Amino acid sequence: MRKATALFQSWSKNMVRYGLSTGLGRLYSNQVETAALYQLGNFLFPAGQADRDLWQDYTSQYGLAEKIIISEDFSWREFLDSQSELQPFTRYAFSDKIDFDAEALEKWQSNLPAGFQLCPIEEDSYLALAEEVWSQDLQGDFVDFAHFQVAGGFGFVLYLEEEVAAAVSTGLVYEKAIEIEIATKPVYQRKGLAKLLGAQMILEAQKRSLIPLWDAHNVASMKVAESLGYRFLGAYPAYELKETFWKG
Repeated sequence: MRKATALFQSWSKNMVRYGLSTGLGRLYSNQVETAALYQLGNFLFPAGQADRDLWQDYTSQYGLAEKIIISEDFSWREFLDSQSELQPFTRYAFSDKIDFDAEALEKWQSNLPAGFQLCPIEEDSYLALAEEVWSQDLQGDFVDFAHFQVAGGFGFVLYLEEEVAAAVSTGLVYEKAIEIEIATKPVYQRKGLAKLLGAQMILEAQKRSLIPLWDAHNVASMKVAESLGYRFLGAYPAYELKETFWKG
């Protein structure tokens, strides 16, 4: 699969560069390796020259439910735009070269609203994240809590009494970096909880000598990232199944 892997050589997407270098995910290719699909967690990255047969073989076997599809190659973007079952939307990229203001992060980290309690993710809280739709992605690309721990996963949960109000976790763990995943229960949004959790996660990642990567799914996430000190690189197109997109 050397030729297929080489199709991603010019890509700038952090998830692709760090994922392939760490050996995470699965790579699918056509026979002549002019097209490839790289699956990493719930992300799917098509590269090379668009190949309808490869696409159909993959989708018929694995489906596209809950997958976010991203390509930096023009022919694949044209192909994805032509697929009536897909809904385009905009995501926001940030640099992996980051110079954080530690004092500002520590200030946000300590800005815990009255009544809330911050705890590391343990087995019971990890399992609790699967109980509601808004928090399910926080379990990351892991089979179970044991896998989460062995792979180097970590995170934090904000409780209001016994209710999970928000949490941050490692969506993906690379060799020298992590992908930050944050979610807040809708009723507790716009209270600064995501920024507090982001600051906590960045500081913890730095203690572990890991690069805390951020890729924003929406404008709200983009604004949190910028306020924490991430350098914005630009918006880019992504795709989901229309039924998944409208549910979100």
